[in-house]
Amino acid sequence: METSSLLSSLHDECRSDNYIEPHYKEWYRIAIDALIEGGLEAYKEFLSKERCSEFLADEEIDYILNNVHKLPQNTIYSSNHAIDDTSSSGTYWPIESDVEAPNLDLGWPYLMPGISGGTNIDLLFHPPRAQPYTIKETVRKMIRDARKVIAIVMDMFTDVDIFREIVEASARGIAVYILLDESNFSHFLKMTEKQGCQVQRVRTVRGQDYYSKTGAKFHGKMEQKFILVDCKKVIYGSYSFMWSFEKTNLSMVQVITGQLVESFDEEFRTLYARSSVPSSFAPELVRVNSHKTLWDNDTYQHSVMPVFCNVFVKKAFLLHFSIWCVKKNSVDFHFSGKFLSFTSNSLF
Repeated sequence: METSSLLSSLHDECRSDNYIEPHYKEWYRIAIDALIEGGLEAYKEFLSKERCSEFLADEEIDYILNNVHKLPQNTIYSSNHAIDDTSSSGTYWPIESDVEAPNLDLGWPYLMPGISGGTNIDLLFHPPRAQPYTIKETVRKMIRDARKVIAIVMDMFTDVDIFREIVEASARGIAVYILLDESNFSHFLKMTEKQGCQVQRVRTVRGQDYYSKTGAKFHGKMEQKFILVDCKKVIYGSYSFMWSFEKTNLSMVQVITGQLVESFDEEFRTLYARSSVPSSFAPELVRVNSHKTLWDNDTYQHSVMPVFCNVFVKKAFLLHFSIWCVKKNSVDFHFSGKFLSFTSNSLF
């Protein structure tokens, strides 16, 4: 990065053959500042005055206007009431967070780097072409074949069939992690409520923060889509976990095994480190107890999840998995040497 920056200041004949001119337009930043502070009219007025072409799609404009957070008026200016014109967007000068990253407390299998062998990639399309199964069927089979961990990163998750497979995998003792785009989390929550389930342990991820000169900011979305199983196999592509992707949308994915999976392993842990608990989760869930067990193979440590009881729901139980479900009927649940009787039904 430093080498490229130095080369950019030299004559063309001194630049590396691989050098690419950095893409940055100052009037982009000023136009977005105008949009944030003055709205659509101010944005268009600036572009017209500077004779610049529009560069934001209508969807991007709406997203910025609907998601921007402005500082209180008395904090915008410095102590001498002067605006710092030299400040720039935090997008270009990001600040690292000092908040401690969350732990993968359900456990995570350790695989020695470099022993996975060569990378193998199979390309699947929807609707299917040469492959015998649809993408959804391939995802469901992959979840059923899981033995240790399932890690899901998804922009939109409303497919009830895939959700059922995940709940059943959790019931088998598989550690399940779910990371969803923060702005679309409400759709997942509505889906689980319609299924009669109350979820916990699902975390959300947002995109990069963008700061204007005045300190107003908005954040982007998390657009990644992949599922990692046992840190040995990945499905990655344009397929979202929604009914429309099974029935109407065109999409494609890569099924990846081998060394390249290590990069997805690292990327999931990176995303998990920047994730947060959704603010819409009810605070009434009370921790009762927890304990840990150790799996000897692959030095895999699995932390059995704390049991949660909703003190406002009578005759209900919550499964102590990464997904907590509330249902009615009769079941005996063994915990800490005692049998606790609750009322339960089948999960669906």
